Amino acid sequence: MKFHLLFFVLSVCLFQIPTKGKKPNIIFILADDLGWAELGCYGNTFNETPHLDRMAKEGLRFTNAYAAAPVCSPYRAALLTGQHPARIGILDYLRPNSSNALPVSQLTLPKILRENGYATGMVGKWHLTGYKYQDAQFEVRPSDHGFDWNIGSEIKGVGNGANFWPYVFRTQPISWIDLPKNRLGGKEYLTDRLNLEAVDFVERNQDKPFFLYLSHYAPHTILNGRPALVEKYRKKHPPGKASRTKCYLCDDASVSGENCEYWAQDHNPHLAAMLESIDDGVGQLMKKLGSLGLLENTIFIFSSDNGGETNVTSNEPLRGGKSQLYEGGIRVPLIIRWPAGLVPSGKICSQPVVNHDFYPTLLDAAGIKPNPAQKFDGVSTLATWQNPSTQPNRDSLYWHYPLDKPHFLGGVSAGAIRKGCWKLIEYFNPKSPNQFELFNLEKDPSEKKNLADARKNIVKDLYDTLTGWRNRIGAKIPSRPMLSETRNLVWGEHFSEGQISPHWSFQKEWDVKHGILRRNQVKLENARLIYTNPNFKDALVRFEFRFEGANEIRLVTGPDGGYNTVIHIRKDHFFIKTTHDQASPPYPLRHGECAYDFKDGEWYVMTLEFLDDQVIAHLDHHHIAFAKHPIIRQERTYFAFQVDQAGASFDNVQIFQVGRHPEMDENLSHILSCIGKFPLQKTPKEEYRILKQNLHAQLHMTDPAYRALVEKVNLLENEKIKRFPEVFSSSRELSQKRQDLREKLLREDPLFQKLMKDRRAAHSASLDYLHKKDKRITKLKKILNSP
Repeated sequence: MKFHLLFFVLSVCLFQIPTKGKKPNIIFILADDLGWAELGCYGNTFNETPHLDRMAKEGLRFTNAYAAAPVCSPYRAALLTGQHPARIGILDYLRPNSSNALPVSQLTLPKILRENGYATGMVGKWHLTGYKYQDAQFEVRPSDHGFDWNIGSEIKGVGNGANFWPYVFRTQPISWIDLPKNRLGGKEYLTDRLNLEAVDFVERNQDKPFFLYLSHYAPHTILNGRPALVEKYRKKHPPGKASRTKCYLCDDASVSGENCEYWAQDHNPHLAAMLESIDDGVGQLMKKLGSLGLLENTIFIFSSDNGGETNVTSNEPLRGGKSQLYEGGIRVPLIIRWPAGLVPSGKICSQPVVNHDFYPTLLDAAGIKPNPAQKFDGVSTLATWQNPSTQPNRDSLYWHYPLDKPHFLGGVSAGAIRKGCWKLIEYFNPKSPNQFELFNLEKDPSEKKNLADARKNIVKDLYDTLTGWRNRIGAKIPSRPMLSETRNLVWGEHFSEGQISPHWSFQKEWDVKHGILRRNQVKLENARLIYTNPNFKDALVRFEFRFEGANEIRLVTGPDGGYNTVIHIRKDHFFIKTTHDQASPPYPLRHGECAYDFKDGEWYVMTLEFLDDQVIAHLDHHHIAFAKHPIIRQERTYFAFQVDQAGASFDNVQIFQVGRHPEMDENLSHILSCIGKFPLQKTPKEEYRILKQNLHAQLHMTDPAYRALVEKVNLLENEKIKRFPEVFSSSRELSQKRQDLREKLLREDPLFQKLMKDRRAAHSASLDYLHKKDKRITKLKKILNSP
């Protein structure tokens, strides 16, 4: 026994000698939309992945590895920051014109690795920015986040199936990817090209530690594999029934109906072909590392950004797929190989891990201390890598996925928590028949049996933990639209460092710090910050706000030179005001008052929907202010925040084009039923003033006799000012007259000019006398006049 123990210790020591003092190389390969059940080592018998299967035999395969979100961009943000997507504010995939790029203020994983001597390179899909080509205000590239070298990343929206040189989709004018020349000849295939670039990076950087992030576009739909490989799998098994009977690629290939194999739901030859191309790259990298003597001390990681799309595959035995918080949408394949780090070979790890764990884990593996300025939601799982039975140092995993409308693949607005074997899904849609679903993943990994009604004590415990987590990290659930359905983003502002729109007309009362807009401590009543040229009409407007001493926040919108609709938010209520034009009442109208207790220092999300002659402001589907008025139909070319005094903060301002909500009539009935549900207690004087204004406006619109009386009052008002200006002119008008007369006398009257000159001289003499009497006043004046 002693001999065997000694032999084991010596073996470990000898095994570590070649890499002593050397930081490990890191290769992270990420597939796009690759489901948990697609690899041979995970039990798939149709797809062929020999190199990944070998990697699993020589490394550690995880069966409970999770993505931080069920879609693309949030996963990628979490991977590079070590933070949950809800903390970063990237909760859904970024649209091509998004303004919500990954903030450059983040100390990303490649940045800290580069600071510690690593060569950093990225090949392939980025998807953490909007694109200038598609009118995004800001475009943030991998080089802005610590990658020394980058190639093969998109310059416009992805997913169109243009996977062959020159990477131009049908009649579009440009390539969607930044590959300037063909390196593989003929119809160069995108996955093959990315593999080549990755191998070349390793060759160039063999003499120093390196971090390579190979981010494939495959097998994201529209699927489009290399023809020879597609034919191989077509012969292996006939494609299954198509989920779609028509698509661009089907049209181009002159196929349709059930023959549209790009959308085969099982035995999809294009998916298998694309996966084999990814697998080929794994083999090429392994071979290159081996020839350079780097294979043993390279941390080699393979995973996917979310589950597979159920319209082209199945994630069985897991339920659901991409966009859903069922296991099929968030559980992903994960294989890790690192012999020099004593990651065991041929083992399986069932411990739950999540992709924001990679940042602290890789720093731990490389012996790099994290920067305290970078907060982590992930934990180091290095001990779990080395001993698969070791549990990560945390209690629960969390997901936060709020949506304004269902994802086109079926996902809905929801959050989730996994704690031990228990998983709770909370649906944010209040109309869902079940707000909660509870599953025991140990007994029911396919999530077939909802135990929420039977185990209410567990539901409560998990829900309390989930809501507590949301409060700690600032995860918000915006109120979903009720009148409208969101479409394209018009513009957005997230106040990230280096990404602040020049359309804001900043004055000294406003600044941006730590990624938020602030009404600062400079004293001025009703300071207003204007966004120039907003240009929207029917729209959804959403913004986050918090009180920090101020008593009233307003969002002001309207046409050029004025406003017509204002949302007033006060500490104890909010309401809507509309103002007048030629076709509307001459006084503001006050609508839809709703009491609410806003706390200083707490963040809230306000959603406003403008549709035709209606507007609704809501914090949720119960606290609502509603207005209906012809003036709301006007184009909105004016947009501003106004705060009565210091201080308040704002973040995540977004404006979307909208159409009519498919359930608008039903929702409108609910809205009207909420009017007066949360009344504000007012004094009789306040009640009288508001009622008088509203009644005045209503009668002016609807009662010709009253309108004639008001017009007579206005005529007589103008007449009295015209006949007796000294008595009835406003103080501003009288002040202007005095100023005009003063300027005229300075130009034309010699006596006035001499008097003013003599007065200035006398004043100067009096000041000189003061300075002679006490030198301290001279010193103080110099201090005050210094820059």
